[in-house]
Amino acid sequence: MTESDRELKQLVDALPQYENQIRYWESQLEAISNVRADIFQAQDTLNGMMDSKDGMEMLVPVGHNTSIFTNVKDLDRILIGIGSRVYMETTREDSIKRLNKRLEGLEEAGKTYQESLQKAQQDYMAVREKAESLSSNRGAN
Repeated sequence: MTESDRELKQLVDALPQYENQIRYWESQLEAISNVRADIFQAQDTLNGMMDSKDGMEMLVPVGHNTSIFTNVKDLDRILIGIGSRVYMETTREDSIKRLNKRLEGLEEAGKTYQESLQKAQQDYMAVREKAESLSSNRGAN
């Protein structure tokens, strides 16, 4: 096996690894997009409640496409997750501030993930082009 044959084999073997990296970064960006959508929905709900009075009727999802109607006695008692299934009671305004901070963190993570995705795509294309070049040169000999 010649040196160029070995290099071609290494390049061809590396391509699936780059494809896996690309799929990973794409899935991470999709996950961020889903979390952002959840945060936007929570913000819309909390913002819609800002001018509401205690005792308002609200539709609350309870799981598996099922919701119940309930009257909310105290609109300023909001539970917000802080990690590891731990929740903290806050006000509507504080909840919105916390959601905004989460969005900022997601935006930063999204930028980093997007850069990583682009780098993986560029690396993949460079390896693929090099492999194609070596393969065509091999066929010419």
